[in-house]
This record gives sequence, C-alpha cells and structure tokens, in this order.
Amino acid sequence: YYRWLFFAAGPLESALSNKALGVEVPPDRERMVGYGKLSTVIDTLEAAVSGRSYLCGNIFTAADVYLGSQIGWGLQFGTIDKRPAFEEYWAQISDRDAYRRASELDDAAMPANK
Repeated sequence: YYRWLFFAAGPLESALSNKALGVEVPPDRERMVGYGKLSTVIDTLEAAVSGRSYLCGNIFTAADVYLGSQIGWGLQFGTIDKRPAFEEYWAQISDRDAYRRASELDDAAMPANK
C-alpha cells in the first residue's frame, strides 16, 4: 500500500513531469533524479497493474485512487503510453460508482468548461 502511494508521489510524478517539460535526464545523472529512466518507471507501473484488479490484492484502496488518477490523466494527456494494462486498469477504476459521482460533481463545479 505505502509502496504504491510513495511510488506515485515520487518516481512516477517526477518522471512524468520531466517528460511533459521535455527534460531528458542524461544517463550519468539518472541516479540523481530519484527514478532512473522513464522507461523503467513505466515498466514498473505496468507490472504493478497487470493482471490484477487492484494494487493491494482484492481490496480497493487510496493507492488505487491516487495511482489510478495518475494513469487516467496520463492516458488522457499523453504522458503515459497507451498500453493494454493501463487502459484495462483505468477502465476498471473509472467504472466505479464513486468515480462517476465525483466526476459529475467536478463537472458541475466547472461551468466555464460547458
């Protein structure tokens, strides 16, 4: 549980932010950024969500909310490659009743986007 919360807040967010900013870390500096290579981070993420319903077994946790939202955002805005494991995981997370209710509240609170 904690591993995935910290992975999402640390290596994943740093790697995706650097990608969005066009920052490429030279190989000799990979240890300095805290995540190594973007490809390693994405492969680790893919392995974490492949073939499972949730990150912590059969229980939906805050780690799924946090990591799932990063996957959904990344797929929407192109910072995460569209891999089957990511699309399947995000489809499952975004199909939850609570997610749909929260999305409706968000949409209602942002009338400028209508």
